[in-house]
Amino acid sequence: METIKTASFESLIELAVPEGDGYIFTLDGETFKIKDTLEITGIASKKGYIIIY
Repeated sequence: METIKTASFESLIELAVPEGDGYIFTLDGETFKIKDTLEITGIASKKGYIIIY
């Protein structure tokens, strides 16, 4: 059985830590360097999350 993962966009943004001119975003133990918090949507979607706005 496949697990369905959901997250609110607001809760995902809280995981982004400002660093320099961007952010460090960690999801499911994987860390990403991103320039804009809007990149979070694409990362979460690729990891199988359904995002609630």
